[in-house]
Amino acid sequence: MHPYELLIMQGWVLTLLGPVLLLAQLACLIHVIRSGRPYWWLWVIFGFPIVGLTAYLLLEVRQSVAKGDLHTLLWRLKSSPERIRILEEALADSTTVKNRLRLSDELHAAHQFDRECQVLAEGLRGPFKDDPQLLMRLAQAHLEAGRVDEAAAMIARTTPERSLDSQLQHSLLKARVLSKQGRADEAMPIFRELIARNRSEGPRYFYAEYLLQSGQRIDEARAILNDILLRYRRGTPVWRFQERRWFYAAKRLLKQPPNAVAMPSKETSVVAEVVDSPS
Repeated sequence: MHPYELLIMQGWVLTLLGPVLLLAQLACLIHVIRSGRPYWWLWVIFGFPIVGLTAYLLLEVRQSVAKGDLHTLLWRLKSSPERIRILEEALADSTTVKNRLRLSDELHAAHQFDRECQVLAEGLRGPFKDDPQLLMRLAQAHLEAGRVDEAAAMIARTTPERSLDSQLQHSLLKARVLSKQGRADEAMPIFRELIARNRSEGPRYFYAEYLLQSGQRIDEARAILNDILLRYRRGTPVWRFQERRWFYAAKRLLKQPPNAVAMPSKETSVVAEVVDSPS
């Protein structure tokens, strides 16, 4: 077919499908902005409507959908109370560490930190009384509930596993506890070491959170959070999949006024992201 005829055909297609394409473009625009995709996708999507949309759907949307499955999608469609109820029943039927941690995840996402602490503490019995996973997750839950001393006790009691991920998770929790206790001179070297490893944005996020809570280096903290967003948008699909929790956490923290990010008291609940590991 002659190139001129191809242009005419494309013109007819754009005329007939114009409203549909426009809606698809707007949907992709929202997806690019909210999901942290690189902004150059906007030029591709609007500069080449059909080819650009197809490329974006295949390379970005389909790839992220492919990482899940139908079971995962159906699970996410359930309400938080329903998911908690199902996981509580599963734990009652089989008190495995896996079931306990799954329920802990859901309770954490629902900000039910007191209940989460109860579920995790009940697992610290018998052969699992010193389980490092349960202890560190319990320390996290106490931190989010504002109980720094209890979190410190759990960290002191924990002997991390020999894996690098477990060692780094333990170090990050220790740095967070020390920073919330006002022991910055001990926390800062740990934060710097974890940040230098560049395995995750988690250490940078919590370091920026501490700077905001201290109220002394707000500009530096906001620069770090903005850089987390920038690195995420410029990162590979693998990096974005791994680090998306920190992208959304940084966006939320940047929206808060500086005086709203205060050091938590023992009675204050702090909403933060779950840290499964710094890797």
